[in-house]
Amino acid sequence: MNRTAVELADDAFAASEPGYGARLAAIRATAADDGVSVVVDLHGALVDLRFDRWALNKSPGELAGLIRRLASEAGAETLRQGRELLGDLLPESSEGPKIAERPASVTDAGPRIRPRRNPEPDEFLPATWAT
Repeated sequence: MNRTAVELADDAFAASEPGYGARLAAIRATAADDGVSVVVDLHGALVDLRFDRWALNKSPGELAGLIRRLASEAGAETLRQGRELLGDLLPESSEGPKIAERPASVTDAGPRIRPRRNPEPDEFLPATWAT
């Protein structure tokens, strides 16, 4: 059975074994390169950013790109750690934990909403200030 990340997280916080919530909240990962070091949490939020003095000689665009790349790398590591922790909640399987696939696009997520074919006529006509 495929489980979504939200379902897995809900199970973790509701688990009878204490500490899942605290263990998830404590997940952090670091990535460093070229004089810049970042630390992100499980949500991908930047919790620490450090520069060597010489790294500040980079152009703003180059520095921003480096920070984004490092944050992405660290974020991938926090997700791996979170999946490893949540994997304990899943039944034993030879295939390992399954997480539902991400929708191809935002419009593929959630229920389909279709407009009504014969909308009722408006019974309320708003008043205007210019009468």
